[in-house]
Amino acid sequence: MGYRKIIFLSIVFSIYFLPGYAQAPSCSAAAKFYGKDSINVTTFGASTVEGVGGFSFQTGLLNNIEACYTGVIVSVTKNGVSGETTTQGLARFPAAIAGRTGFIIILIGANDALQLAAKKIKLSDTEKNMRYYIETSLKNKLIPIIGTIQFFNDQNNQQYKIANLYISQINALYRRLAHEYNIYLADINRALGRDFTLYQDYVHPNAEGYKLISYVWFDAINQAIEDKLLVIGLNQNYPNPSIDRTTIGFSLSQAGRVLINLYNISGKFIKTIYDSYQNAGYRTVSVPLNDLYPGIYIYSMQVGGQLVSKKMIVTR
Repeated sequence: MGYRKIIFLSIVFSIYFLPGYAQAPSCSAAAKFYGKDSINVTTFGASTVEGVGGFSFQTGLLNNIEACYTGVIVSVTKNGVSGETTTQGLARFPAAIAGRTGFIIILIGANDALQLAAKKIKLSDTEKNMRYYIETSLKNKLIPIIGTIQFFNDQNNQQYKIANLYISQINALYRRLAHEYNIYLADINRALGRDFTLYQDYVHPNAEGYKLISYVWFDAINQAIEDKLLVIGLNQNYPNPSIDRTTIGFSLSQAGRVLINLYNISGKFIKTIYDSYQNAGYRTVSVPLNDLYPGIYIYSMQVGGQLVSKKMIVTR
């Protein structure tokens, strides 16, 4: 799949929205090896991006990033205009991204579905506009993330039932464009599903809906950071001390050969733990320890001339 990832929450709702549960984000491994001093997120779209009824996802997204990426300056801008179609948003897009770095998350298209249902535009218009947003973002060295569009609450409403048919077509288009451009897609539609208890009206999320959307964007940004922006890093093994098996995590900023060797505390080579070519990103290795005596060991990762080491403890 390259660095394209389709992001959706399969268990987040059941974890984060349990009554009384402390709603702190689950921090990605990306936070351990992020090498920059800032994370900048530009949010662009229509009413769901603008915020409705005093609710929005930007504050939750900001809080989630700050909770995990400690010591990093975080900026999240809001560029949403209620009622806009993808065509109407074109004129203000250059100003929204001017001088910005980092991520551009794009959530727009629900009003296109209404226009499609009324036979006022064609799906090819939406496609042309989304290509502009994506290509302009990439040209400006931003990392685009497209959000799928949530369904309208079509219960007892024939107009919205028809519009939802076009919502499905638009989301299929967005998935196809994400694949074609090898970019990220945050599957908001899948996360919300048809759970209209998360809505405050016919299409806009309520407080809990917006909270869920903030987690979808957060997961997408984490994945993009893991794939694109990590420095070379070696994580502390866990558990530590270990008895018969441990897990070692590492990250790569670009593709290369990863060689992880194990040494005793005196520096004598014991064995090779891992030797493989890998693409950029974060991954883990499960390491059996049954053949080792109890004691302190050093594991060392070599990638492209760089060497990083950690200690581990083996017990019985």
